[in-house]
Amino acid sequence: MPEWLQDEAWHFPYAYETFKKYIPPQALILEVGFGSGRILSRLAKELDCRCVGVDLEEAAFDSLFFFCERQGAEVEAIKGSGFSLPFKDNSFDVVYSEGVIEHFPPHQSEEMVREHVRVCKEGGLVIVSVPNKFAVIHSLTKLLLGKRFLFYPEHSLSSFELGHWMTSAGLTPVAWDGFAFGCQFYMFKAFFLEQKLPMWLEALASKALTFFQGTHIYHFHNSRLNSLIGFQTLVVGNKKR
Repeated sequence: MPEWLQDEAWHFPYAYETFKKYIPPQALILEVGFGSGRILSRLAKELDCRCVGVDLEEAAFDSLFFFCERQGAEVEAIKGSGFSLPFKDNSFDVVYSEGVIEHFPPHQSEEMVREHVRVCKEGGLVIVSVPNKFAVIHSLTKLLLGKRFLFYPEHSLSSFELGHWMTSAGLTPVAWDGFAFGCQFYMFKAFFLEQKLPMWLEALASKALTFFQGTHIYHFHNSRLNSLIGFQTLVVGNKKR
């Protein structure tokens, strides 16, 4: 398991706490593109949800198994595409994705959101988070690295743009949130500064980041502020009956 994936300075703990606020206990939930499986395994364990995950990458299944073992959780994992989910209409109480749809051209991203909506039950929730356009340090990191950026290609959205996409997909936005404002500094250090700075200066940057993480600025305790300038912005949409 890569060190950066296990590091709590990454955004996962804050992402989990934010998604958790909007997911009812014991719900039937689907994560589209579960990636590492960190969020899904914790939801299964701590909220007693029946959790299903879909991903295409073989490494994602190994990672999910790792975190399910760590959490003592059970998750059903299925290999499949977010553009054609292998489920019937109106199957899940909650359908969500975290940092997935931004890796495709906008028209395909919108198509994937509509697929989230299709498999969500009427009256259920669709939750989507993406990198925030107004996380300016993260946007700078991507600009400086170009195709060398680890998660290239990736486009960022504002909370307003994401809300518009979800409304166009037939959802009624009911909550705006976000998380981990400070994670953009962590990424800038890990993906750019560590390649450029001498070791002593990089060590100083690490100490400064550790201090920063212990403050309330790393992750704001204000949903609207997180939505506007957090590392990721998140919108919760209700599927109309």
